[in-house]
Amino acid sequence: MTTKHRAYALTEMLIIIAALVVVMALSAKPLRMMMTEIPRSGRIYQTQNTTAKVMKQLKDDIEKSRRIVDLQDNLLTLEHQDGRIRYTFSDGQISRQVSGNDSESTWTLPHVKMNTLLWENDDGPYAVEITTWNQQTGTGRQQIRLKQSFVYFQKGFNQR
Repeated sequence: MTTKHRAYALTEMLIIIAALVVVMALSAKPLRMMMTEIPRSGRIYQTQNTTAKVMKQLKDDIEKSRRIVDLQDNLLTLEHQDGRIRYTFSDGQISRQVSGNDSESTWTLPHVKMNTLLWENDDGPYAVEITTWNQQTGTGRQQIRLKQSFVYFQKGFNQR
């Protein structure tokens, strides 16, 4: 008894190959985007963690300060019981310096943009508003992610 082995015909093989080419062509761009977005999202998450730590330090300093002295040219000055604390804000970096102390803390925040605003009334400044966001160029356009605002009030400020 003889058995027949069924093989694929040439046309069937060509149809399968053509279908694979179409599927690969359709999935190449999303796959490439996914492969670049996963590492970028990880870096954004790390930067966001660092930003949160810096904002916590700033909050503690503002709440413990005697008064908010000034905010000019992205330089925030606080009067503290140990002296003056100066924060310098620039895109991608925040520095903290305590007067009378030679140490300076600097946090690098790649792709982070910042906007600072001083809230004042007749008695002078009483709060600082800081807006941060992550801005990168991806897929040929500017992408803004994780935009958030922080408002920190000086301790002992009485709202009327």
